[in-house]
Amino acid sequence: MGAAVTIGDINLKNAEKVAESISARARPLDVTSRQDVVRFFDSLETSPGILVTAAGGAQRCHALDVDDALLFDTMQLNLGGFWRCTQEAARRAISENRSLAVVHVASSLYRGPAPQLSHFAAAKAASVAMLRCLAQELARYHIRVNGVVPGPVETPATNAVWESAPEIRESTRARIPMGRIGDTGDIVPGIVWLASPQANWVTGSILTIDGGLDVCP
Repeated sequence: MGAAVTIGDINLKNAEKVAESISARARPLDVTSRQDVVRFFDSLETSPGILVTAAGGAQRCHALDVDDALLFDTMQLNLGGFWRCTQEAARRAISENRSLAVVHVASSLYRGPAPQLSHFAAAKAASVAMLRCLAQELARYHIRVNGVVPGPVETPATNAVWESAPEIRESTRARIPMGRIGDTGDIVPGIVWLASPQANWVTGSILTIDGGLDVCP
């Protein structure tokens, strides 16, 4: 499946580096800002046929120490970013009578429990609920909304945590039935399939890609 790709990221330098490696374009995008999201979609020549939303993250904090500001900011990024981008893409697709496939990257932590990440888990759980609602309401416009739920994956963010606390990495790896931490190459095929015509009768679904962690006792 070929596609003309535009990457939106708050870190434009990193986006440009990735874009260069795959012959794509990069644009600045802060998904917590409605104005920024509108500006990003306005910069595109046509409404996208595929939207992948992957913005996320949170500061680790004990549940009793999470304050209103941290909870709000975490929701704005992990739930609000997906919601704003999907709304804007869907509005444009409908106005141009185009189909749209949305794939949201959530997290296996949405099921909880998530020590020191209760606010993050709650935001991701809300994004999964929103995904299912959007899938139901937008289906009549030929808009599909699905998600992938990755388990523990090697990324710059997770590696920064694991390097400072290698025991967390090892205990995480030990819990995964397939015996290893995942990498982005494990997740991408699921995203590609959900975005492709092969999944044209799939909407409102969550694809778990976690090495069997979800079925671990």
